[in-house]
Amino acid sequence: MGKNRDNNTNTSTGDYGRVIRYLGIFGGAQGISVLLSMVRNKFASVLLGTAGFGIIALYNRTIQLFCDTTGLSLSLSAVRRLSDTYSNGNDSEVRHCIKVVRSIALLTGIVGMALMLLLSPLLSQWMFDGSAASALHLSLVAPAVFFIAVSGGELAVLRGVKQPVKIALYTLWTAVSALLVTLPLYFLLGTAGIIPSIFLVALFQMAGALYFSTRLYAYRAKPFSRTLLREGVDIIKLGAGYIYATVLVSGSVWLICLMITRWGGDSAVGIFSAGYLLVGMLPSILFAAFDSDYYPRLSGIFSRTAERNAMVNEHIEAHLLVQPPIIYSVIMLLPWLFPLFFKHEFMPALQMTQLAVFGLLFHIMTYPISFLPVSKGDTLTFAAQETVYNLSFVLLTLLGYRLYGWSGAGAGMLFARMIDLTVVYSIARFRYGFYLSGRALRSFVFALFAGLAVIFSAFYAVRFPWLRFAGFAIAAVSVVVSLRRLSQHGNLMKSLLKRIFRKNR
Repeated sequence: MGKNRDNNTNTSTGDYGRVIRYLGIFGGAQGISVLLSMVRNKFASVLLGTAGFGIIALYNRTIQLFCDTTGLSLSLSAVRRLSDTYSNGNDSEVRHCIKVVRSIALLTGIVGMALMLLLSPLLSQWMFDGSAASALHLSLVAPAVFFIAVSGGELAVLRGVKQPVKIALYTLWTAVSALLVTLPLYFLLGTAGIIPSIFLVALFQMAGALYFSTRLYAYRAKPFSRTLLREGVDIIKLGAGYIYATVLVSGSVWLICLMITRWGGDSAVGIFSAGYLLVGMLPSILFAAFDSDYYPRLSGIFSRTAERNAMVNEHIEAHLLVQPPIIYSVIMLLPWLFPLFFKHEFMPALQMTQLAVFGLLFHIMTYPISFLPVSKGDTLTFAAQETVYNLSFVLLTLLGYRLYGWSGAGAGMLFARMIDLTVVYSIARFRYGFYLSGRALRSFVFALFAGLAVIFSAFYAVRFPWLRFAGFAIAAVSVVVSLRRLSQHGNLMKSLLKRIFRKNR
């Protein structure tokens, strides 16, 4: 057993360079996008307050729930089939596959929009006051479900035909257009501008996706063709587990927002949403290209245990070099980031956010390993592990909030991450024979202890100001250590600097 473990951990797939390269392409664009989104949220918090921000969160979470429930996560589930066809097929086969994907996206968009329209009166009773006006408002944002579904299909096309630059440009377009649309509406109309802003942002998102994709392949779709839809069933099956997980995540966050609204009103859900946005900022940047690049390749080598285990470990190790310094810095900077991105009245969510960001250290470990079941086609196992996490996330977050307020909610999110890592690694270890490499384990233990010191410094810096300097010192040391270790893996930093200087000549 020990011999196999050594073989698995010593095999190299050369994924360090790939991980860093993709972080540069997608993470850079995603980082700018997140920054622009934070600027938009700052103005929204100033112009609309916590109550208005809470209303936006409720609408957006509801729309996302319908998108994920009916949209089949095509932006991910179709990528593998498109990528295989693009790499191995001829042009006519690629165009036919794209037509299938677009047909499914169009049909799911229509179904999702119709379903939200139909359920608007019931949603109005659950979320608001049950009045005809609130039901009408939900109906007016229902077309956003259609727009987002079409956008997802076009994004799948761009990913499948390997267009990282266009995906990065599309990411920037969605952020810039959202900023330009929402600010004038919030400024002129206040909370009355929420409905038209949601509608227009989704419309511009779809327009951008269509612009970039149709420049490569003309738009062709038959959403009611039985022949095309039968072919689409195979595409959907490939991502069935991921579709379920996506719906589960959307439903979990929607349920938390709904319960917090009932307990604390729109202002409370606005405060929660502000913190949750900052927590989600890091994964959206640092795992931006993970699904489309990592999952198809992992599926291709799953039966080769040593190579597969090495690939997972190298992804973990690479992200443990890149992410912890950023997590530490964000934890220490949050007392300044909150007033920068939101009004002062959102500050109650500070400790909740710090604890939840600390929990991302466990997410670094969990995320690459969690793809093993779906890569093998073991959908039930993947669904089970995702169910455990989301149930614990909802229950612990709500329980923590009820017992200890916002810091309790953050502790609930942290404990849910810990449970998730325990469950995911146990499944991977005993079902798929996966072992953590000694290097990955040492890196995680180092990151965890450093993170504990940082979170302690952040929490007690008000009482002992010198702890703030200690927290920043730990973050600085982790940056130096990460850069040094990165330079030891394939001379990545040297190659990156050569590229920069070559481009600037």
